[in-house]
Amino acid sequence: MKTLRITAPFVVPHLSKSILLAKFFRALGDPTRLRILQAVLEEEKNVTALVRITGAPQGRVSTHLACLRWFGYVTARREGRKVFYLVTDPRVRELVLLASDLVGDNLQRIRTCTVVDRSS
Repeated sequence: MKTLRITAPFVVPHLSKSILLAKFFRALGDPTRLRILQAVLEEEKNVTALVRITGAPQGRVSTHLACLRWFGYVTARREGRKVFYLVTDPRVRELVLLASDLVGDNLQRIRTCTVVDRSS
């Protein structure tokens, strides 16, 4: 079995501000990730609780949590064998609440938009 060897340091390409901002919003563009964020805005929850809330399989919830942690949207706290997640940056909370308000104000237009792909 061959192993992959990286001989040069990994280089991250320069990304424009608009590309970085698009990546930022793409991370929020998944319904399961948004349900997770909404669930941990005010109170920390573990994976078991988030599986129950989202209805998604444990593996998928864990993958989404890893993404949310990587982007800095949630933090984790270990207590024994359980890990609890919470939105700790007030800007993330404000962003989710502001987006919810905007959706409420533009609900009909958003529902009927055919340009943006529909999510499950």
